[in-house]
Amino acid sequence: MVTLKDLAEDWIKARSALKQQIKMLESDPIYPQAGLSEEARTAIGQHIKKAIAEYDALLKENPNA
Repeated sequence: MVTLKDLAEDWIKARSALKQQIKMLESDPIYPQAGLSEEARTAIGQHIKKAIAEYDALLKENPNA
């Protein structure tokens, strides 16, 4: 049985992983070499930031998890 605490822990892990992805997009020179333009990196970063905001909202809605 999955508890709300289990879900919150997963949300926190996912949020952390997404933050790492943003950091890599913004600072890692490999992405331009992989064919991602600056515009694509910015767009991807914006989508990831929205996802992080959604995880933050989930955690705020369930503070006792």
